[in-house]
Amino acid sequence: MKKFLISFALTGLLAFLVHYFYFKPMLVLGQPAPVFSTTDIHQQPLSLGDFRGKYLLIDFWGSWCGPCRRENPILVMMYEKYRDVKFKQADGIAFLSIALESDVEQGLRAIADDRLIWPHHVIETNQLQSPVARLFGIRSIPAKYLVGPDGRIALSDPNISELDAFLAYQKLKN
Repeated sequence: MKKFLISFALTGLLAFLVHYFYFKPMLVLGQPAPVFSTTDIHQQPLSLGDFRGKYLLIDFWGSWCGPCRRENPILVMMYEKYRDVKFKQADGIAFLSIALESDVEQGLRAIADDRLIWPHHVIETNQLQSPVARLFGIRSIPAKYLVGPDGRIALSDPNISELDAFLAYQKLKN
């Protein structure tokens, strides 16, 4: 029985470590955000530098991802809540949705169906192997990064509550 308990505990520890290190975000607080250039859904160039001086929420998601789709209405409410806010350290906030898809049309349909009203959307057709997803170390979705006005990671894969609390605090500092 003792051997069984020890092997069970070691197996549980190993599973935890694998899960922790595999799903742990690659980027950490204060680290410079990876510099990227891509094209949005309107075929306009888009890069990290376009958002300098603002907070930038980068949301990696997919039309095929149930948890992502359930989060989208909450993100819309957050965008409406913070889009016109002038923060002490930033001149507002921008949202950038990066849909990791295999079909562009499916991504466009999900953007419309979920009423993602912010102007910046990218659809990457290589899913988790897309260049921007690989640059940010995305291994699963939904995943988010909040980039500060200085181009550094302010939050690494926050949940909705953490993101809202951070932005509310930054708003209060005004």
